[in-house]
Amino acid sequence: MTEDPCPRCRGTDVAVLDAAGPFSGPLYAGFVLRPRHCKGGAAPPLQFSACLACGLVWPTVDPEALRTAIRSQGDELARQRLDALDRGPFRDLPDSDAARDIAAAIAEIDALIYSRRNPVRRYRELRGVTWDQAHADVKAWPGLTREQKLELFGWPPSKKRRDGSDPDFDAPFH
Repeated sequence: MTEDPCPRCRGTDVAVLDAAGPFSGPLYAGFVLRPRHCKGGAAPPLQFSACLACGLVWPTVDPEALRTAIRSQGDELARQRLDALDRGPFRDLPDSDAARDIAAAIAEIDALIYSRRNPVRRYRELRGVTWDQAHADVKAWPGLTREQKLELFGWPPSKKRRDGSDPDFDAPFH
């Protein structure tokens, strides 16, 4: 029995279960449970609990094992999402209105893509680009680094000089 109560009935008679069946590892109903936007490899092990009062069964996973799996197997979007959960959407930016606006726009597009909703219209509204450009940018979005996303929204990359001697420096927010 565990000390954690049942999430449905708050009963305290809860048993810890091992997944039994022809599969080994973190399998449930024949499917590997893996965080979205992660490649193959070992997924974090699951532990199941069951309430002896109401019969509810629920899985739990070690949070650090889940974070490790995302860091090692996740694509760029998954790693950025983890970083945003840990440090917030305004991480690595100064405390200014322009930086907050850009970070919020990037977080909005990230959330739309992560939830598998089409962000093209919203991206076009935020950036003011053509439909063709919006489609091309959204298609590439999951593989873009945070710095590339910031640059798309007009945030100057740290490697470019702000003194005007860099001909490529044309960011509107400086």
